[in-house]
Amino acid sequence: MNKSNISRTAPGESRDRLATIGIIGLGPRAETLLASLLVLDDVEVGAVCDLSDKAVAKILSVFKRHKRRQPKVFKDYHQLLSLPEVDAVLVPTSWNSHLPIAIDALEAGKYAAIEVGGASSLDELWRLVHACERTKGRCMMLENCCYGRNELMVLNMVRQGLFGEIVHCAGGYEHDLRDGLALQGEAGSERAVHNRYRNADLYPTHQLGPIAKLLRINRGNRFLSLTSTASKSRGLQDYARRAAGRDVAFAMGDVVTTVITCAGGETIALTHSVSLPRPYSRNGRVQGTRGIWLEDANGIYIDGVSP
Repeated sequence: MNKSNISRTAPGESRDRLATIGIIGLGPRAETLLASLLVLDDVEVGAVCDLSDKAVAKILSVFKRHKRRQPKVFKDYHQLLSLPEVDAVLVPTSWNSHLPIAIDALEAGKYAAIEVGGASSLDELWRLVHACERTKGRCMMLENCCYGRNELMVLNMVRQGLFGEIVHCAGGYEHDLRDGLALQGEAGSERAVHNRYRNADLYPTHQLGPIAKLLRINRGNRFLSLTSTASKSRGLQDYARRAAGRDVAFAMGDVVTTVITCAGGETIALTHSVSLPRPYSRNGRVQGTRGIWLEDANGIYIDGVSP
């Protein structure tokens, strides 16, 4: 049943009760989100949903440990969405299920928030856009890096004009994940399966989310074009062969480089690399006409100010 005409509390509008949250998908990301929710005094988690009894039991133990009221438990998320008291749902499920669940949540009159790993096709994105427009609802991607200390610092500096006019931004998801990706595909690791059979920047939003905010994307600016190029794939095969004596082929290029152009004339360069030995880096870079921020150098240079 379409409940898109259910009234929602507008942002900033006072409410006479706690906001009630439902969580669909109770894996490790749900545990992280729950840790944040339990310290808030204006929300409560009223319902949870997962197919795994083990995952449900683990989450319920967190409620018990914090002396919180036990939520309602479901295995079918549609039953959770039918609860009139649930205002919003968090969706930290497997990547490919985020958007279909979010669309169902919007149709049920709920706010939706999905974890990182969104659409895998343009058609999925358009279905989400159409659902938001049809229901007048809102869906948020829970990109935590938008709220990192460095990212908020640089956003503030950009808004104050310290870098002048922004010309170019860059960032990356460069993270040595070989142990999990090379050896756990057969064990059901969804991320490993994506890296084995897809060749793309699978994880762009850690860097692109903060960049989109400071470039005011969809707030007067917009992305125009995108090109993405992958290197050859060798890292995961080499690791699987050396670590386990297995010969496994992976589609994912070891380094995927994406260049985006914007309506304001800015360019963005993104790097995805999770299959080679390296320290963790998001490699942030913001270049303006009067200064630059370089994350990996822990450096800021302001023209006429810096030595």
